[in-house]
Amino acid sequence: MLPLPQVAEVLGTVALVSAHGPWSRAVGYHYLLFPPPGLTGAPQPLWGGAAKIVGARFTPPGSFDSIYLARDPITAFIEVSALILLPTGPVPVRSAPWVIVSVDGWLNHLLDLTDPAVLASLGTTDAEMAGSWVKTPHPPTQALAQVAYNTGRITGIQYRSAKHPPGLNVVVFPDRISRSAQNYLEVYDPQGKLSQRLSA
Repeated sequence: MLPLPQVAEVLGTVALVSAHGPWSRAVGYHYLLFPPPGLTGAPQPLWGGAAKIVGARFTPPGSFDSIYLARDPITAFIEVSALILLPTGPVPVRSAPWVIVSVDGWLNHLLDLTDPAVLASLGTTDAEMAGSWVKTPHPPTQALAQVAYNTGRITGIQYRSAKHPPGLNVVVFPDRISRSAQNYLEVYDPQGKLSQRLSA
């Protein structure tokens, strides 16, 4: 990846894209029993505070809220390691309970890391963006996301799943949703037990 000052320059002018749901979000069951830590009221399946507690692929620890969404439920399960996909088919693994939440929405101003031209302009590759981040000090994905967030013009990042390459993911910066009046995320829940909407 380019040095961060150059990344900031590129992100200030790079063409951004739009995407729409439905998406799938894997949420730990325990997060849906109560409101998020420090909050009151109903559970919030679109709470974005969990990833920044320990960090995630595009979320530096202690940084900003982020909501991870997958284009399909299989990718969502694989991303949280609740499912392993082998050539012979999916294999469930022993894990804590997870709930898949369907999320409708529309998002403008996404940085599209599935576009080879965008990757080239940032001096990075699919391999670098899909690389291990857990034990890597200052992983490039987190550095890129921090710069993208700091621009104020980027709502989130669209990227290929590292654990399930055919899958596509989006990480959304919830406090940047107001960037466009059209932006929104809404949990699809006909029973109204887990209703939540984020919008401009």
